Amino acid sequence: MTRADRRLTSVKKLNGVVYTPLHLARAMVARLPMTEGSIWLDPACGEGVFLVAALERAAALGVPIRLEGWDIDGPALATAETRLTALAGSLGAPRCWTLSHRDALAPEQRRFDIVVGNPPYLESKRMPEPMKARLRADCPVSSTGAFDLYAAFIELSAHLLSKTGMLSFLVPNRLAVTANNEALRRWLVEWGEVTAIDLSHKNPFPDAAVYPMVVEWRPGLDSALVTGGLDGAGGRRFGEGLVGGRLGGRWPLPPDPESGALVSRLLQDVPGSVGDRFDIRWTVSFHASGLRDRYVSDQEPDSPHARRFVGGGRFAGNREVEPYHLRWGGAWIDHDAERARRDRNPLPPLSLFLAPKVAICQNARRCRAAVDLDGYVLKDTFLLAALKPETPDLWLYWLPVVLHSRLFHVCYDALNGGTRKGGGYLHFLGSYLERFPLPPPPEGLDARALYCNLQSARTDAQAAEAQVCRAYGVSPAEAAWLAARTVPEF
Repeated sequence: MTRADRRLTSVKKLNGVVYTPLHLARAMVARLPMTEGSIWLDPACGEGVFLVAALERAAALGVPIRLEGWDIDGPALATAETRLTALAGSLGAPRCWTLSHRDALAPEQRRFDIVVGNPPYLESKRMPEPMKARLRADCPVSSTGAFDLYAAFIELSAHLLSKTGMLSFLVPNRLAVTANNEALRRWLVEWGEVTAIDLSHKNPFPDAAVYPMVVEWRPGLDSALVTGGLDGAGGRRFGEGLVGGRLGGRWPLPPDPESGALVSRLLQDVPGSVGDRFDIRWTVSFHASGLRDRYVSDQEPDSPHARRFVGGGRFAGNREVEPYHLRWGGAWIDHDAERARRDRNPLPPLSLFLAPKVAICQNARRCRAAVDLDGYVLKDTFLLAALKPETPDLWLYWLPVVLHSRLFHVCYDALNGGTRKGGGYLHFLGSYLERFPLPPPPEGLDARALYCNLQSARTDAQAAEAQVCRAYGVSPAEAAWLAARTVPEF
């Protein structure tokens, strides 16, 4: 690849253009109904990979269809034309495609039986203002808050479908969890059947900055969310009530049949949740450049508001919290709430930190948490779990035992896989954690003693896992599967 080619590739990636591998396009096309005379559209066809996959399958089945591809990239369309012409010649297939140099966001009155593709990804903050305003007007469901172009493509393409049509798009799996996509998720489930297939564990785009999923939508079917694999195995069905209620509008993304079955059962069988017992709170953030240095130091400040600050050291990361252990790194904060208010950077109330709490790492391959009875102030790399009024202290020790379990990791990953970031890090947010099922400790278990034994290594993780499985009513078969499951190290 020449330097000019590399530069062009980098520009395309920056503008949300990442072409789909042919094997993935074939797998997506293989799931779609191919009926005689059906009209297929890829509204951002690029070099034509989905059209190629559809033409291959139509020729193999002997089913005549019509293909249409749109794009604003003229050279990419020329490549698509060359690929389709060569393929049709090798297959002895008639010309059945039309390629148009046009904007998919332009009005269109026709309807299509299949809309398939990989829409461009472009955050609204990087869009030209006229484009952003146009999308907000034309896509009222998807273009709210800090939206992305791929979400608008979903909404526009849904309106291009015939009554019995089907949409299949490759999109970032954050579609399943982010707040700015909540209205779109609810709208899709309300008006049809959604199938969500997480591909983040397969990593089809090793050089891309996002983890992908396939979202399929059939209007007019019973409102529901279906999850499973590209091969159709292990599908789980979540009704609209569960999606809109206990799941808070988010879509679970179980990577395999077993985790899907376990998550489905826990959502139905475990009545309590983390949010019933804890308030998950944000901690200390500094919003303006240079402000941190006015409040944080490695020496105790001469102030009545001086407090030990976890995660406050420069480039400290979040390793001051390990499983069952909080190890202060030596940073101090002048927790002067009045001064911070004058600096337009409010601090959480000090009483929040002085009360017994659980410190939870916000980003990790696997959740890490520790009980804090010493009143440390926490930086925003950590969440704070505070006991709700009248909640017994035993829950303070039970929560970290659950958070460190295999069961929690597997189920949180399935419920919130769309939070995954670079290198496989999961994002642990209060709104995600509060909805996680949380039963009481098993009868007769001293949760504080169990926590202390784990802290001093007098009890091994397998013993704690057994107690968690007891609490969640895990069957022997489920327990054996969890024990054999490969999970990240802490």
